[in-house]
Parts: sequence; C-alpha cells; structure tokens
Amino acid sequence: MVLVAMAVVFAAGCPSCEQTFDEVDDGFVVLMDASPDGLDPRFATSDASAKLAALMFEGLVTTDTEDGTLEKRLAKRIEQPEPTRYEVQLRDDAVFHDGEPVTADDVKYTYTTLEEVGSPRVEMQRRIKEFEIIDDHNFAITLERPHAPFEQDMSLGIVPRHICEGHDQCPGDPVGTGPFQFENRPGELEVEMSAFDDHFSANPQIERLIFRVIRDDNARLLALLGDTADLVQNAVSPLMLPVVEDEDQFEIQQDPSVAYTYLSMNLEHPVLGERKVREAIAHAINRDEIIEHKFRGTARPATGLLVPEHWAYEGDVATFEHDPKRAKQLLDEAGFTADDGEWRFEVEFKITANAFRRSIANLIAQQLGEVGIHVRVRAYEWGTFFSDVQRRNFEITSLQWPSIQEPNMFRWIFHSEMIPTPDAQATGANRGGFKNDRVDELLDKGKRETDQKRRAEIYGEVQQILAEELPYVSLWHEDNVAVLREGIEGYYTTPNARFDSLRSVVPAPDDES
Repeated sequence: MVLVAMAVVFAAGCPSCEQTFDEVDDGFVVLMDASPDGLDPRFATSDASAKLAALMFEGLVTTDTEDGTLEKRLAKRIEQPEPTRYEVQLRDDAVFHDGEPVTADDVKYTYTTLEEVGSPRVEMQRRIKEFEIIDDHNFAITLERPHAPFEQDMSLGIVPRHICEGHDQCPGDPVGTGPFQFENRPGELEVEMSAFDDHFSANPQIERLIFRVIRDDNARLLALLGDTADLVQNAVSPLMLPVVEDEDQFEIQQDPSVAYTYLSMNLEHPVLGERKVREAIAHAINRDEIIEHKFRGTARPATGLLVPEHWAYEGDVATFEHDPKRAKQLLDEAGFTADDGEWRFEVEFKITANAFRRSIANLIAQQLGEVGIHVRVRAYEWGTFFSDVQRRNFEITSLQWPSIQEPNMFRWIFHSEMIPTPDAQATGANRGGFKNDRVDELLDKGKRETDQKRRAEIYGEVQQILAEELPYVSLWHEDNVAVLREGIEGYYTTPNARFDSLRSVVPAPDDES
C-alpha cells in the first residue's frame, strides 16, 4: 500500500516523466541521474563519463579504490630514479577487448597525441619531454620538469593505437582493457556492458551491466521501489531516504566522501567582485540548517576543497559562521545599503533543474533575501546549465567537485592561466575569473615540489588565501549513499564515488545477470 501511494504521489508530481519500467531487466541495473557525455577516457570530463569510462578503460594506475590509495593496474612496476624520469613495466597479460595485447606503443600513443586530438588532458602531454619505448612492455617517460602528481596522472585510461590512430576520437564502439566491455548504447539514457572474461585480474560476477539514466528524482525513486534496479548511488534525495529505509528489499551504505559542494561567483560582476559582498554572502548562508533539514545529516560542513582526512588539508583558515547581522554590516560597509523593504541589489542564481538541488538553491536564496539580497533562481537542464557555466555565463551558481584527491587540482580551478574563454572553454576550470599572483606562484611551486611535507605547507597557504578571498563559498562534503538490493555482496563505495567495486560484486541470488 505504501508503494502504491508513493507511486500515485510521484506520478502526479512528474507529469513529464517519459520512462516506465514494467519488467525487471535481465542484468544488473544501476540508476544514474545524468548521462555520460562520452565514453572515451581522454575526453571524460563529466562525472558520469569518468565513472563509466573507468570500468571499460584501465590506466597504468588508479585511485578508484576503497580508501582512495593509488594502486597499479596496467603497470606491473613503476620506478622513479630521478625527479623527472619514470621507468614503467607493463603487465604482459593485459589485452584489449578485441584480444590485441596492450603494449608500450599504446601508452605512448595515448599520452603523446592528447593535443592532436583536442583532449582536455593536454597538459599531461605538454609535461612530457621524451617518451622512450624500450620494448613492448617497458618504457621510460622523461618530464620537462618535476611534476609531483604525474604518477596519479597515469590513471588516464589507455586507448588502442591500432583502432584510434588517425582519428580525433576512436571510431566504432569503445574498446578498452577494463573488467567490462561495451555492448550497446540504445540512446542517451542507457549504456550496456558485459563482463570481459579475459581481464588480467578482475573476475566480474556481473555478466550484463546496465546503466540507466533517469533525470527526474521522483521517477528514479519510483523505478527503484518498483524493483527494476539493483543499485543507486548518490542519486536518491536525502529527503527520500526514509522511504527506502523502510523497505526490506534494500540495504543502505553511507560513507564519507571527498565530494566538495560550493557556491561560485563571477568575480567580474560589478557587485560580486567585492570581497566584502562575498563575505556577507558566506555569513548569510546557514549551512548547519541546510545539512540538518535537507541532507538529514548525510553531509558535513566544508572549509575548502579538501576533506579533513587529506594529507594536505589545512584547518587553520578563515571560516564564516551563520551571522546575518554581520552580513548586513559588511554589505553596508561595501556601500550596498537599503531602506526597510528594499533590496540592496539583485543577482541571478543559475542551478541545474534537479529538484533537490533546486530546493537547496531556493533555500539559499531565501537566506540571502533575509540580509537584503534579492536572488532570482533560474533552473536549466544539465546540458544548458553546464554550457553556461563553462562559458562563464553566470552570476552565482553551485556545483560539486566529486573527486578532489590530488591537490594539484587547485591549479586547474584557481590559477589565473586556467580562466576559460569563449574560444577555449576547456582551458581550465577557473570559471569565476579568480586572479591572485601569490596563489599562482604557490600553485606553480606545488606541482614541481616532490616532498609531500613541503607540498602540504604550500597548499596549506593556498587554502588560507582562498578562504580569505572567497572565490568559492565552501558549503559541504556530501556522504556517499548507496542503495543496494538486498543480497548483493562485496559492494563498497570509494571516496571519489566511482563504481570500481562492481568488478568483484556478487549479485543478489535472484538476479539473472
């Protein structure tokens, strides 16, 4: 009766839902809230693309592990005799999905044609001074200068030269070396994979793996409750979790993640470019209230990009407690005063059309309204929304970095060289237009420094400056919350919310996958 009542309520609230699920699929079904924009690892910039590509394409290493530590995959051995030199031995039992062996030539092709094919990972290629092939399974890479995160950069999935050479993107179906191989993509809302039985180490128990995209929160929950899915990760609204918790056929896993949610402002805006205004906005937002009532405790306040458990985390930074009185004072000092009943200024808050994210944006708008800032929330479908963000066509927006592990990401996000332009949207992710000479200097130094202790000191100062300058208002780190069909064994969440554990998961007994 509960399920029927929920179905009626959700259907009534979702008249435009186009997807229905009358039959249980013959396979292991994972529901997602966003479509991958591609499956080639060289171009996988969205979270959905990166997650699916990682199952089909192995890199030399990976950090998609249960505790986020680096693990070798295609590489059998990696040695670094000098700060700029890496000597790598490949596994001799790794093959592509078409049966061809993985060789040093495939790695060289992947790494040294990133600029040629227009990959957003082009900076990796530009760091390489020489790529020397010793034999089919041994090679050496010499960098132009030391780059501390380079070994983690080797997580880039390797593509087959014999298929991809001569093309900007590999023609035909994706062919990688991962534990799952591509089977079909009947549309933008579904990707089908199958177990790759010749994988060098994984032995997938899931024979047929289906990723299905349901963008509407209500329709996604209805599909889950209708017994048409095996797994949903980070795609059930926290407000709806009590409904799932009451159902015996599901198990819920909740673990801390490295995901970082933030408020970004266009610093070229005549009002938002004022630091006191950004400080006022930070003081006006009641994070604790949002975490308690919207997330039901499945998030924790953030002081910056890094979680407290990270080796480079700096906790001694400026923070902005909820203080509307202080927010009003700062706005007055910045010259944005108003009489009772009047707005100090107006801004537009662009957000994705996702109902949960939109509800949070509306609550933030309400809190900013209490200090005299009129916020117009505008919701857009993901493609339109993210295109505007990439083109820096926004005043205020909120997004999430799902997998901040290597602190060199600070450079991609905040270095002045990483400000995208209309003609070069993939230049970097400094979409707010932040510029600070000291931060640039530190970020350039941090990527070259190889001693972790000294790197932590460098990035500690970066975090302190960013907390004071507020190009981002830090909001929270959301937990990983996975809803599993009862009986599934071996699933675990990774700090970066990837699906790596699917390579060893044992499906529920009644699954036909």
